[in-house]
Amino acid sequence: MLTARLRVLAAPGFVLALVLGLVGALAAPASAGTTAFWGYWQADGSKWAFAQTGPASTHPKDGAVEGWRFARSSGESGTPPRGAADFGEICGSTPKQAGAKRVAVVIDYGESADAPAGATPPAAKTSCASVPKNATGSDVLTKVARPQADKSGLICAIDAFGTCAAAAPSSSPSTTAAPAGKKSAGSTAVSVIIGALLVLAAGGSMMAVRRRARL
Repeated sequence: MLTARLRVLAAPGFVLALVLGLVGALAAPASAGTTAFWGYWQADGSKWAFAQTGPASTHPKDGAVEGWRFARSSGESGTPPRGAADFGEICGSTPKQAGAKRVAVVIDYGESADAPAGATPPAAKTSCASVPKNATGSDVLTKVARPQADKSGLICAIDAFGTCAAAAPSSSPSTTAAPAGKKSAGSTAVSVIIGALLVLAAGGSMMAVRRRARL
């Protein structure tokens, strides 16, 4: 008899705890995964190696190959450009000039799955930059493309493609909020489930009160 009473009295608290737990679980933001970014790469023989210093601090030599790839990180190795790190193929027809150096550049805008919302990756391109001997990796990139940097100085867009790509003057800032007057299916389902559990909790509480009144 005592066990039955404890079960009845505990039921509302259990349902309420279940409601709170469900609310917390559903309210927590889902993992969005790794954010895609522009990675800076350098040729290491015929392979790509992730740059150990930023482009503004790097001074590539004549004959170097620089690479840029927009992608999500793939483990510790990152995601290198898909083009070959071949200086001869890219800069072979560019004559060497006095006081200048030639640096081959591969720019890979990545796959559609990694592209910012609403953006389509352009076709990858290669260029041969002829720049002053003291030019940095940033100078080389600026010679062949239109890079944009964020407040920290990191390259966040190239040729208006990336996480901070400049919007057209008439464009308004994009948002991910649902249109006014509409609710997402997820939020509606959450409301229904929570409402049902709250009703169960209230019903359990009323039953407990009635049984205690009869005792």
